[in-house]
Amino acid sequence: MSDDELSDEEYLASVRKAREESVRFFDPANKPERERWVANTFLWNLGVEFAESEIQCVADEPPDIRFRSASFEVKEILDEGRRRHADYKTALEKANSADSPRDLLEPVTPRDITYAEVCNLVETEVKRFARKYAPATRNNLDLLFYVNLEDVFGYVATPLPPPSKWEVYGFRSVSLVMGRLAGVLMAAQTAPDFLKNNGPRVILKPRDHEKNAI
Repeated sequence: MSDDELSDEEYLASVRKAREESVRFFDPANKPERERWVANTFLWNLGVEFAESEIQCVADEPPDIRFRSASFEVKEILDEGRRRHADYKTALEKANSADSPRDLLEPVTPRDITYAEVCNLVETEVKRFARKYAPATRNNLDLLFYVNLEDVFGYVATPLPPPSKWEVYGFRSVSLVMGRLAGVLMAAQTAPDFLKNNGPRVILKPRDHEKNAI
């Protein structure tokens, strides 16, 4: 074993520590912290230069986050039926009872996802939230979706829907972040300048620039 390699005990300790942090992070009480992380990652992927202090949580939501003139309402899209906080608790219990790294091995079925598939998931949620918020509120909200799907490792570039697909729901802008990807699907004329770019766009960071996922 080289000096850089972990022993089995060291590896198990690092996994337990990481899973303990995940359980803490996904506790309902830490919702504002997660929303700040999502906004931070989106802006970083999009290539916006900013200071951490500019990302402000809002107590009397909506919105969840204010960043300069943006009013981000942060929503998460998970795999159907996924109960993430409970899943992390189960994973921590498994790590605590493990005697060897082999005990933590689980099957993985890596897959790619197309931009069109991502947009379909986003549209389902946009429709739902359009019914939740009054028109006057929607006009001033910048929807930001964190698409968090298991086993997705690659992206397939497919045409993005025209802005008119999203404009009918009345939000000021619709954006998403997913791993190393950031997308602005629609931005009205009243949206913050950094979101407007003469149409929808996706920016995909190189793999060595990917932020730590949650």
